[in-house]
Amino acid sequence: MQHLARRMTPAPSLRVCFLTDVEGNRSYVQRVVRQSSCLRFADAGERRLALHDDALLVFGGDAGDKGDDTLHCYEELVRLKREHPDRVVLLVGNRDVNKLRFTSELHDSEMSLHAMAREIYDGPVWVPRDRRTTLPQFLAGLAGAGGDVEAVNTKVNRLQWMLEHTMGCQGEFERRRRELQARSPAAKVSDQDVLASFIDSVAQPSGALREYLEHGALAFLTHDTLFLHGGVVTSVDTDGRVTAGALGRVPGSTHVFADVREWVDALNAWYQQELDAWRRQPTWTEDRSSRGGNALLEYVLPSHRESVVMGRHLDRAGMPVALPPDAVAWLSANGVRRLLIGHTPHGNSPTVVKQPAWNGQCPLFEEVVMGDTSYSDMSASDNRGIAASEVVVQRGGAAVAVRGVLQDGRPIAYESTDPLIGRRLRDGTQVKARLADVPDEFLVFRVENGFSYTYHYRSRDDVERIGLQDDA
Repeated sequence: MQHLARRMTPAPSLRVCFLTDVEGNRSYVQRVVRQSSCLRFADAGERRLALHDDALLVFGGDAGDKGDDTLHCYEELVRLKREHPDRVVLLVGNRDVNKLRFTSELHDSEMSLHAMAREIYDGPVWVPRDRRTTLPQFLAGLAGAGGDVEAVNTKVNRLQWMLEHTMGCQGEFERRRRELQARSPAAKVSDQDVLASFIDSVAQPSGALREYLEHGALAFLTHDTLFLHGGVVTSVDTDGRVTAGALGRVPGSTHVFADVREWVDALNAWYQQELDAWRRQPTWTEDRSSRGGNALLEYVLPSHRESVVMGRHLDRAGMPVALPPDAVAWLSANGVRRLLIGHTPHGNSPTVVKQPAWNGQCPLFEEVVMGDTSYSDMSASDNRGIAASEVVVQRGGAAVAVRGVLQDGRPIAYESTDPLIGRRLRDGTQVKARLADVPDEFLVFRVENGFSYTYHYRSRDDVERIGLQDDA
């Protein structure tokens, strides 16, 4: 299939809606769409998405895995893409791509514990040994003391190990059962039915995830904005030094692209080549040395050092980082004002990261907007609660508008051009959002230990009294 997204030339008169990391959560999709100015539901049951005529949708990846509506989320995004091929872009995330593993790791030829690929047997190799649960350990736990491991070495149990211990999909097996049961209320959904659903979703040409991946891309550029699933930051040292190692790079080549459009085209072409390789060889070779698409599967692992899917724009405490000067210069020279990314959950609303001036210079590149809010309310059963926001790049790309609701029900509304949004304050907090129910009131936050969030409401006077860190 020829890649669709890279040929698109969206009109600057369109607004661009960025939705990302819905992870199969129907309630979250409903909350976003109900308040959206770009999307709406075309049916009373709120199952069928529709796109306004003046809008383009960029979905940032990770459509499934943590909710009861994974298959439907994939199906709706693909349907919308087919309905509006020039106004819908589907980026792929790690949770989308890693399911390609099913065709090799759940194949009949892999069921022998002695003959299977060693990297899978000993894996997940990207998790430290003292924290990983290997397949033999998992099966031994099922068999019990003195039990027969071979008796529990089934595809169903293998799949559950993959989901629970190698994909971060805890509970996904039973969620898929519930989704299938909802589709066929009269039938009992067996373990084998669930297994077949996961495999067929990628192995069959009409599979929901297969079709999503075939319509997918790794990067998209429009409205002076670069859209990626994870970002370009590949490391942040203990001394705070930031490396944007993904920028301009395509796997398998030492060439670093100077032109952003050429890079986006090359990156997306490589993605399609890897999908083609997977179609030709969806299983391991006889000696277990390779499988089709393996470079793409490695590209979505946390250990990859040049991946736009696995980029992470946070320091070790969990606070957002600005881009380094070389990345800012590269993006500015290419006319890119901002990055819009997902992948890394960051609080109860989208996080804007304003780029500070370097040595008194004001580059064209202005900001990063992080759109993944999948951990907006850790006290809620789905870790989201009622929090939901819409992110829209305005016509021509001059600004990003954010409108939504926080986990405590308070409304937010602001544009990224607000001089306080996304700025770090001298007390170490950062301005996250502007409240819509009280004039000149802002939400500020701080993250510690990688996951501990503290929020405060501050008036404009409070913020100005504390002062901006880069004005010190």
